[in-house]
Amino acid sequence: MKKLILSILLVSSFTFSQYSDLTQGLGFAAGMPSGLGFSYRQMNENHGFQVTVGALAYDNNYDESDYFYGDETPRPIPVDWIPELSYTQRSDGNDHFWGNIGLTYYKPLHRADKSLFYGFAAASAYYTSEKYHERKYIYIQESETTYRYRPEGDKKELRETELDLFFGLGLGLTYNITNNIRLSLELPLTISNEGQIWMIIPQGALHYFFK
Repeated sequence: MKKLILSILLVSSFTFSQYSDLTQGLGFAAGMPSGLGFSYRQMNENHGFQVTVGALAYDNNYDESDYFYGDETPRPIPVDWIPELSYTQRSDGNDHFWGNIGLTYYKPLHRADKSLFYGFAAASAYYTSEKYHERKYIYIQESETTYRYRPEGDKKELRETELDLFFGLGLGLTYNITNNIRLSLELPLTISNEGQIWMIIPQGALHYFFK
């Protein structure tokens, strides 16, 4: 019995000793300042860092006749109706791209057998791009009782882009689910570059660690 207990203690000691040797991890991270997507984390004895990258692109095929029209047939003028002299019709975006990158620096504060308590600072950039079409229509009064809207010029292809930056500072805890798999939960004070966000927003990560 004593030999069995001693063997278990030796195996446990050997297992826990491996945690400090496993410094590199691949997995996923999700958070405003940390970034969202595939993640690489390196955690050394006195410091660490993480890089997170994510991207998504898709194209919507649509029928332009659902959005844009030629010369419409005249319609009766409603009673007491004040017409809109012109309007611009816009299609749904049919070409989308979204991507982000996040960088995080870690400072270990306390280590235990199966957990790590740390402080961190993070920054991320989120980029979005969308292509759509626009066409302008003007009001035409055909007679005293009828009207129609006529397209003015050709439809235009436009693209909107947006870049958002986020910064975070906070504390986190990593728990070793197994010798290699580690779950991290973090509470950063998150700030956006335009100042509309200033609050604590939880984030997390799951990594598989190896040498």
